[in-house]
Amino acid sequence: MAEEKPDYYEELLPWFELKVSEFSKEGYPNIETESIYLCFKNFVWKHTLPEHYYQRVFDIMKFSANQYFDYESLEAQIYNVSSLEDIDFNDFL
Repeated sequence: MAEEKPDYYEELLPWFELKVSEFSKEGYPNIETESIYLCFKNFVWKHTLPEHYYQRVFDIMKFSANQYFDYESLEAQIYNVSSLEDIDFNDFL
């Protein structure tokens, strides 16, 4: 069953896609729009969604690849990856 996305997903989709393009140019071509969205939903805006559209866009534009990988490492800890051998690091290159 597909996860239902809140209203802000559609209005911010071009900004998420722009960030994916930026990460791709930085050498991370395997980061997807859906992953960026989930990162914002579950990590960046978990407790507080910025009230105004421009604040949301600002958060997306200042978001870095390091912040994304912080989120991914937390997700790996939460889902109890048994060892580093279970992670395919080639996906990040």
